[in-house]
Amino acid sequence: MKRNVILCAVAAVLLSSACAWAASPFGSFGGIVGDGNAGAGLLPLTGWALDDNGILAVDVLVDGLVAGRANYGRARDGVSTRFPSYPDSANPGFAYQLDTTHYLNGLHSVTIRVKSKAGEVTFLPPRTFQFNNVEANLEPFGEIEFPKAQAEMRGKCDIAATQRLWSVVSGYALDAGTQADDYGVGYVELLIDRSFFANSQTDCFFSAATGGYSQCYGIRRVDVERTHPTLKDSPHSGFRFVIDIGALIANGFYQQGQHLLTIRSGDVASQTRDIAEIPVTFTCDENLPNENAFGNIDLPRNGLLYHDVIPVTGWALDWEGVASVQVLVDGHPFSFATYGIARPDIFELSYYPSYLNVAAPGFRYNLDTRILANGEHFIDVIVTDNLGVTTYIGKKRIVVNNVGG
Repeated sequence: MKRNVILCAVAAVLLSSACAWAASPFGSFGGIVGDGNAGAGLLPLTGWALDDNGILAVDVLVDGLVAGRANYGRARDGVSTRFPSYPDSANPGFAYQLDTTHYLNGLHSVTIRVKSKAGEVTFLPPRTFQFNNVEANLEPFGEIEFPKAQAEMRGKCDIAATQRLWSVVSGYALDAGTQADDYGVGYVELLIDRSFFANSQTDCFFSAATGGYSQCYGIRRVDVERTHPTLKDSPHSGFRFVIDIGALIANGFYQQGQHLLTIRSGDVASQTRDIAEIPVTFTCDENLPNENAFGNIDLPRNGLLYHDVIPVTGWALDWEGVASVQVLVDGHPFSFATYGIARPDIFELSYYPSYLNVAAPGFRYNLDTRILANGEHFIDVIVTDNLGVTTYIGKKRIVVNNVGG
């Protein structure tokens, strides 16, 4: 920063012109997701912001008073393309769930305050919204995060199989309210084809075999707490149900084919709502000779500049077990990563309690970019299971920029 100050001072004397680096933060407040100027309960607000020194914080003000700090660092492809050289241009978006139940019904002015890491402050143009809260309309809400719609849910239909294949239905549920006696989630239920399957109040249990808490609500969700900080259940808003699809098919309760999964939630005042519903397909795992591996490449991050030695990290699982994880650079085999690293940080692993290696599914390889030419390169990861079947996991694009390379 001192260097910028000196350069700017010199430029001001010699050229009598303003310095570009001193520009204030800028951006756009997009208002409510999906547009509109009125709502009740939580209003999902969105926008983006950038600064040549980087963004320190994005705060949401209602009628001039701070309501909370937005979650900054979300992808906005169009903005990244228009402003590629800024420190936060890869993820310049922000989001905030404004809890309107903390305010009187009527018109309110919402303003976004952006602060840079250099201390510069900008207020994005305000927008006016109508808050219309009626207690009877503030029903529970949430999402099924896993599995995704149209997912294939497999089970061991051979009831004698000792290693059961458990299927997980996971997500979160929340409830807003204007009155203390009608505020918060009371229970969560899973329905299959709109028929009751399990209730979090009466059926919750813990088992290592099923991956921990099963048929339960109240699971720790730090990510939900960040996006919904004002709701009392947000720190423990997760639900997790576990189904033995194979046993349901083998015992004649359900057939193979398409089915409907529904999450129903009731608040503490017994208002109920089907908060999420997805179609899925039940199938016997015995129908497939070998399942594909799956996983994710965490690092490096896509499209960024790198130099020297960088870590290639991620995780991978396979029903038949993982034999090796191979790293390719520009389509050519490069080396094998170290596999078998514990990854307690990955929440998604709770979705796969039955899989081999789930206790330590992480991989890591230290890639020396100095042996690569400067410029664009692609990193691929291929997993081989214990039966020799390979699966392509994913690709990351990086730009190598070694000094003197």
